[in-house]
Amino acid sequence: MKVALVVGHTEDKKGAKNKGLCLYEYDINNKLAKDIKNKLGDKVEIVYRLNGYKNLPADINKVRPIFIISLHSNAFNTKARGSETLYYHKSKIGKKIAQIFQEEVVRSLGLRDRGIKSKTSEDRGGYVLKYTNAPCIIMEPYFMDNDEDFLVYLCKYEEYVENISGAIEELINNLS
Repeated sequence: MKVALVVGHTEDKKGAKNKGLCLYEYDINNKLAKDIKNKLGDKVEIVYRLNGYKNLPADINKVRPIFIISLHSNAFNTKARGSETLYYHKSKIGKKIAQIFQEEVVRSLGLRDRGIKSKTSEDRGGYVLKYTNAPCIIMEPYFMDNDEDFLVYLCKYEEYVENISGAIEELINNLS
């Protein structure tokens, strides 16, 4: 049994950027995925978007995970703050997993709880949520373009990695 950790975006299209520190979402979440993998070993597999966005669900499904966490970082207007977790609106298990991880994120980072949010296939990120075989969530733990949010994440990074890794391990044990 393993969990797929999907690194959001690509080496070429890195996603959100923190202008002050000149850091990108892809790079931050690639490091996060590798640090979680170092803690959990074979219990997780990192998946990258190598064959385009349309093929990403198929690439994830090849891993045959019991659940999927897509790692992202929010960005909006440099003022928005907080943590949220997304799930497919028809997935009851996805909703439960989203709630578990949302609670861990908020506990770890202490940022405003924006809650869990259901998405349809037409919503941003909804394509992956719908077309993967296992329950899938998208974690948006902070706003990368908000310096305060991002600095909280950086300062609490080790605790965050520990808590997210622990939640993954506990959920694997409960599902097996």
